[in-house]
Amino acid sequence: MIRYAELVDYIKRNHVNWNTDLFDVLRGFFEEYSRHDYSPPPPLSTPPVQQEFIFPSEEFKEPADGEYTTQDILNLFST
Repeated sequence: MIRYAELVDYIKRNHVNWNTDLFDVLRGFFEEYSRHDYSPPPPLSTPPVQQEFIFPSEEFKEPADGEYTTQDILNLFST
């Protein structure tokens, strides 16, 4: 199965113009692919995302009447 990333890699390597007819692009891609000249790009490894959790210094208290005000929401999300 051909992956979308393989087609994108072909387009980048061959500097295909955005105005090129799609069928011409696919024809060139499949010609190269069928000649076995094409080697798929190595899998992309994404670096882990580092997150810092920030918690408010005081604990949020639910309103006594159960109705949240705009200020309650701002207090909840502000640090």
